[in-house]
Amino acid sequence: MDWGRKDSEDPAAYTGRAKTDVLLFHRMRQQGAAVVAAYKGATDNRSHRLIGWVEPGSDFVRVSGLLCLPLVKAVIVDSSTSFVGNLAPRSCTVQPCTNRARGRLAALVRGTVAPRTVWSLHHLDVEWLVTNYLTHTRMCESVWSGGRSYEDIDHAGYAPDGRELLAQTTVSIAMVPTKAERLVELARADRRLCLFGPSDARPHRPLAIDYFEIEEVFATLDANPAGHWLITRMLSGKTAPR
Repeated sequence: MDWGRKDSEDPAAYTGRAKTDVLLFHRMRQQGAAVVAAYKGATDNRSHRLIGWVEPGSDFVRVSGLLCLPLVKAVIVDSSTSFVGNLAPRSCTVQPCTNRARGRLAALVRGTVAPRTVWSLHHLDVEWLVTNYLTHTRMCESVWSGGRSYEDIDHAGYAPDGRELLAQTTVSIAMVPTKAERLVELARADRRLCLFGPSDARPHRPLAIDYFEIEEVFATLDANPAGHWLITRMLSGKTAPR
């Protein structure tokens, strides 16, 4: 972590965002943490991510004058087809991703088995899951990529009642208002608007939109032989170390 390359590990020596980051470093050092090292040059392949574990009680070390924490159990995984792709950095040096990782990163780093749920999927695979749900439940008789029909829409389909169905999908609570806003812009009497997102985000959606929980979408398809096969294929080997 580079904040003027100060010699101090004391948060009081820093201000603003730098102080926030140093405090987070201290929390990681004290409690332990699963980590995605997303800095430039961490891996040769842009879609690969270096992940590892900060042991509780670790001591700070200096590398080229930077304040660092040692990483153990470090491996490289492919983020382009796994939930690790949902943990992209958000324009600051160090940040928690607990709400997005939902225990999956810690399980992956520790080598423990995580429950079979929607949170183990890459967000693009969740979009495919919704596409299959729309046809499986007969909400749509045909489905097309929404982005090919309307800008920033994930799914466009033809409903059995003859209406057009427009749908958005997100695994992020924070993205629900943005996705909903785009749907509302396209509202029309002959269109059904649907939003697929986390159950925790249901209160944040406009009442004019039908809200579906992605956890329920996953469970419905996983209970069906064809859906179970699809999810198994999505999950198989997705986070194998490189």
